[in-house]
Amino acid sequence: MKKFLPLLALLLLALLAIVFMSPGQDAEGVSSTQLAQTPAAKPASNSLAQFTSLWSNAGSPGTEATDTFDQLWARLISPADQNSAGDDTQDQLRKLMQEQPYYLKRIISLYQKEASPQIKETIRNLLSGIRSPEVFALSRQLASSNESEQRIAGLILLRDLNIYPQEERQLIRLSLNNEQQAAVILQALAALKPPTPPAVPDAPANRIDAQTTKDIISQLQSLTRNTDPAVRSLSVLQLAQWDKNDSSLNYFSAALNDPVASVRQTAIFALAQSGTSADAVKQLLDKLISNAGETAQLKASAQQVMDALKADREKIPGV
Repeated sequence: MKKFLPLLALLLLALLAIVFMSPGQDAEGVSSTQLAQTPAAKPASNSLAQFTSLWSNAGSPGTEATDTFDQLWARLISPADQNSAGDDTQDQLRKLMQEQPYYLKRIISLYQKEASPQIKETIRNLLSGIRSPEVFALSRQLASSNESEQRIAGLILLRDLNIYPQEERQLIRLSLNNEQQAAVILQALAALKPPTPPAVPDAPANRIDAQTTKDIISQLQSLTRNTDPAVRSLSVLQLAQWDKNDSSLNYFSAALNDPVASVRQTAIFALAQSGTSADAVKQLLDKLISNAGETAQLKASAQQVMDALKADREKIPGV
């Protein structure tokens, strides 16, 4: 046994050496192994690229809704589906645009970039049923264009809007003041909405002051002398809606003697809708009926209006 003591002493010394040396060596080994096995660091989850992606897609609908919109739009403009698409497709597209402003802005952007007159007209038809600030902004932009086709398109949109009555009326009045082309004037006259009682008394959006009314009546009176008979006719109709006094009597009388029969025909029915007194209307129409050179058709129209006025007066007690 004693002969093994030196060997045990040597073995003990070796074990002690391993104990004191191994912690550093093991740490170094583990550290190297861990570094080798640790994957590369991932970029931060809230990176600039990710935020940019969020911004660019802000407000966009889900994939399913996008697919539906694209399918409806493709059906609407497809030549093969022109006859079958119908109003239902337009109604569905309008509904999507009203529910998702993203689509409305997308369609307006498409209109501004589109070259095809047919596609532009299709888009205008879609937008005509939507009352929104975006559509008004597009209408204002088009109505102020240097191109007559664009101005006509803007006035057509304004005709169907009625969202900002005062601003819309101002744009239309500018067109009536400055426009020289009959086609544009006709669209401005068609877009001019006559005064109506507001839904809520004294509602600012519907209020038309006396001076504005007077100015518009003056514009319409001037247009009844336009060189284009269609402009004269529509001006007489609008004048009957705006002037509920006898101040335009001379203009109605001139229209009843217009050289174009269609203007005289319009004047007959416009006169009955105006604020001209019944006695003055009767006097003017009697003169037309007694005119030997007038057509039988217009005489019959004048007599029809006179009979209607007589029937209305008989309904009034004491008259």
